[in-house]
Amino acid sequence: FDVSVSAAAQLRTASALVSAILAPFVGIASERLGSRPLIIGGLVGVGLAGLGSALAPTFGVLVAVQAAGGLGIAALLSMGFAAVGEYFPPERRAWAIGMVTIGQPLAWVVGLPLIGFLADTFSWRASFLGVPMAFSLIGLAFALRLPAPRSTTAREPGARRAQGGSLKSLIRDHSAVLWVIAELSAYTGWAGTLTFLGAFYISHYGLSAGLASPLLSLTALGFVGGSLIAHRISQGRRMPVVVLAAAVLSATLLLVALGRPLTLPLAVVLLTAFGLSQGVRGATSSSLGLQQSRTHRGTLMALRAAVVQLGYVIGAIGGALLLPIGGYALVGVGGAVLLLVGGTMTALWVEERPG
Repeated sequence: FDVSVSAAAQLRTASALVSAILAPFVGIASERLGSRPLIIGGLVGVGLAGLGSALAPTFGVLVAVQAAGGLGIAALLSMGFAAVGEYFPPERRAWAIGMVTIGQPLAWVVGLPLIGFLADTFSWRASFLGVPMAFSLIGLAFALRLPAPRSTTAREPGARRAQGGSLKSLIRDHSAVLWVIAELSAYTGWAGTLTFLGAFYISHYGLSAGLASPLLSLTALGFVGGSLIAHRISQGRRMPVVVLAAAVLSATLLLVALGRPLTLPLAVVLLTAFGLSQGVRGATSSSLGLQQSRTHRGTLMALRAAVVQLGYVIGAIGGALLLPIGGYALVGVGGAVLLLVGGTMTALWVEERPG
C-alpha cells in the first residue's frame, strides 16, 4: 500500500493498544479456564491475524486485522508466564520464567530478518504468511501436546472462582499493585530506548539500516543471555534487590552509551550489556510477580502483559518527544530514570512470597 513509514508503524501500535486493553479480561478468563486453552486460542488468533493481514485488500483492513490480533498477543504474553505457575514447582519456576522470557527477544533476532527477507524476495504479504501464521502453527502443534497442568489456580487453596474477584483481590494487595506499576515504569524505560537504538547507530555512526539491524540484534541477544542466567544470579539472594541492582546497572550503561562520545565497538559492547542486565531484571521481576498471588496468577500475569504493551506505546511516544529536544542523550536519561524508578519501587515495596 502507498502509505508513509509513520503510518505503517501504527500497525504495531494498534495491536499493542488492543492487547493492553484486553489483557485483564484474558486474566479473568484464565481464572475459570486455566492457561492451556487460552494459549491455544492465542496461537489460533495470531495465526488468523497473519492470514488476514496477507489477504488484506486495503491498509485500513490491515490495521483492523492487526488490532484484532492483539487479543491473541494478550493471551500469549500473559498465559505463557501464568503457565509457569501451573506446570512447574516453586524451585523450578525461576528457570522456567527465564525460558519464557527469551521468546520475545528471540523473535526480534530471528523474526525480523526473516520478515525482511520474505518481503524483499517475494512481497510484504509473504512476510505475514511466513512468520506470524507459520510460527503460530508450529506453536499450536506443541501447545496441543501440553499435558494437564500440575495444578490450576482454581484448584489451589483459597482460589476464588467468581468472575472479577481476581481483579478486586489484586487491587487490594499493595505489593502486587506496586509490582505492576514498577513493571510499567521499567518497560516504558526499556522500550523508550530500544525503539531508537537502530536510529542511534545510523545517525551517530553513519551506518546503513542493513548494518544497524545486526547490532540491534546484539542487544536482543544480550537480553536472551540475561534471561537465561537470571535464576542463577537471584538464587540465594533477595529478588527485589537483584531487580534494583540490574536496574542501576542498566541505567548506568544506558547513560554512558547514549550520552558520551564513544567508538562504535565500545557503544555496541555497552548496549549489549544493557540488554543482558535488562534480561536479568525482567526475568527476576517476573519470578517475583508470580509470587504475589498463588490464586490469581493468570490475572496478575495478564496485567503484566498489559503494562508491557503500554510501556512500548508510551516509551515510543515519550522517546519521540524527547529526541528533538535533547537528542539521544536525553532519550537515555529518560529511559534511565524510568528504570531506576521501577527498580527502586520493587526494592522498597514489593514483597517476596516464596511458595
